[in-house]
Amino acid sequence: MKKASRRQVLVGGAAVAASGCFPDVGGEWAQLTPECTDTAVAVPPTTLAPVAEAMRDDAVTADPTTGRRIIAPQPVRAMLEATLSALVPNGAPWRTLLPDWTSATRIGIKVNVLNPSCPTSPVLVKALVDSLVEGLGASRERIIVWDRRLDELAAANYTEASIGAQVLGTAESGGYGDSSCGLVAGRVPRLSKILTELTDLTINVPVLKTHGICGVTGALKNIYGVIHNPGDYHSNIATALPLLYRLPLIRQRLRFHLIDALIAVTNGDTSSNSDAVPKRLLASTDPLAIDCRALALIDELRGGRGLAPVDRSNMGWMENAHAEGLGSLGFGLVSC
Repeated sequence: MKKASRRQVLVGGAAVAASGCFPDVGGEWAQLTPECTDTAVAVPPTTLAPVAEAMRDDAVTADPTTGRRIIAPQPVRAMLEATLSALVPNGAPWRTLLPDWTSATRIGIKVNVLNPSCPTSPVLVKALVDSLVEGLGASRERIIVWDRRLDELAAANYTEASIGAQVLGTAESGGYGDSSCGLVAGRVPRLSKILTELTDLTINVPVLKTHGICGVTGALKNIYGVIHNPGDYHSNIATALPLLYRLPLIRQRLRFHLIDALIAVTNGDTSSNSDAVPKRLLASTDPLAIDCRALALIDELRGGRGLAPVDRSNMGWMENAHAEGLGSLGFGLVSC
């Protein structure tokens, strides 16, 4: 019997589930839809993708009375525009980065506010919204800033007034869709309807943080906030994360990645208190390349405090993501 690849086994399992060929068990079978059918051939990139990195000392200051960190809007906006120009030196950056955008396109901005000590900065997201409006001609009414729940967003100071665009939580906006993507790494994920129904393309804006399971949480790991059952995909994250990201409804819609490294967690889990102020932004169209740079940056920050590099023992998801054709296993750094 010919040996089957991992992909063939997974696709075959999904097809069996979709066919409903075991009617006697009374289960509910996932029905694969055309939007979830992966026909792309996995081709690992052979060149390094560019990652733009901007840093400004005045981007984050401290309140002289309380010591509370304050993120400064003007430097952050300048840093954002610098990364865009570094990636697209000639012409209008957003038109190049989002080539199929039209005035009817609905843009989602997926943030990460799970950790109240270190959420995606509202100051950065407002700068991003303003940049899309001014540089692309996008309508504020067609931009949605979102994450899992409105209460978490509100706790991180995300409101329509503060951001200049709609702010929605998946839980309050239709929840998660049906199981149309079938079996993925042994489980059936359901995707946020904000991703699949309310927006056409997504800008991914995670935070620079270490993670107790996968080492570093960045562009790729931020999609765990898109599915209804992230807890099911932690024990097998090395294989599950790349396969989840490869779903067409995720891979094809996430177009641009902007890692908020203004404030970071470099020695703890995803919910630990922030412990570093790198004052940086990272930007790329390649999710794996930007995660590689995020990992290298965290190692640099840890090294400056006498800490060992991040434990790589459970970071096989990077090599597997490269094998799945999701991005470069390395980066070409463009400082700006």
